[in-house]
Amino acid sequence: MGHARKIEDLLETAGRTAAGSAQALRGALEFTGRVAAAALSGIVRPRSFRLPDFGAVFLRTGAEAVPVTLLVGFLLGFIIAYMSAAMLNKFGAEIYVANLIGLALIRELGTIVAAIVIAARSASAFAAEIGTMVVNDEIAAMRTMGIDPVRHLALPRIAAGALALPILSLFADLAGLVGGYITLALFGYSARIFLTNAFAFCSAGDLATTLAKGVVFGVLISATGCRCGLETGAGSDAVGKATTSAVVTSLVLFIAADGLFALVSSAIAA
Repeated sequence: MGHARKIEDLLETAGRTAAGSAQALRGALEFTGRVAAAALSGIVRPRSFRLPDFGAVFLRTGAEAVPVTLLVGFLLGFIIAYMSAAMLNKFGAEIYVANLIGLALIRELGTIVAAIVIAARSASAFAAEIGTMVVNDEIAAMRTMGIDPVRHLALPRIAAGALALPILSLFADLAGLVGGYITLALFGYSARIFLTNAFAFCSAGDLATTLAKGVVFGVLISATGCRCGLETGAGSDAVGKATTSAVVTSLVLFIAADGLFALVSSAIAA
């Protein structure tokens, strides 16, 4: 009897999990459709796009994130270069650290650093801002007045994230290269030699792919923050839960998207 009860509980849990996953997927698809419709309306009628809101959000998302992006990018480039040079120095091949830094930053790490910064700063902020409006019934009031929250709140934030993240990835690349050069300068290599080797195996296609990834990651992270904010529930801890969900979900999504980019790039190269 106890064994049968455990099986029933297991099946019930599995059913609830499946139903919750289906509901979450349906909500994500619905939100995606609403964002796409709002974006199309903004393209057809540019005056409907809230440009002042976009400028303010872009300032917070992009410009204010530059210092921390530079710091993280510099430390990452310095640490990778130092650890690699310490090993390759045994073989007299520390100059190849420049090639490693250039490839790693431009193809992957610069965009990942910028995405983590945006997820930590902006996705959480978007979820907290919009979630507080939900708790205070401001979103309900907007809907009552016929104002679409997706168009007026989510779309400017998503556009700001899509523009800010590629720019921040370039700053992360630059800072990482500076950190890598400082390491190799300790081994007596000049800036000219470092830069020559750093960009030896990088192409314009790599930079274009990095910028494209930045746009996709920016859209995913910003949209996740806005969606979690709009889905904030009731209760004193609702905003905190929405903020946590926004950061965790956006991290998972952009890492999964990065893996998909890697698979597509490998398939094209093959």
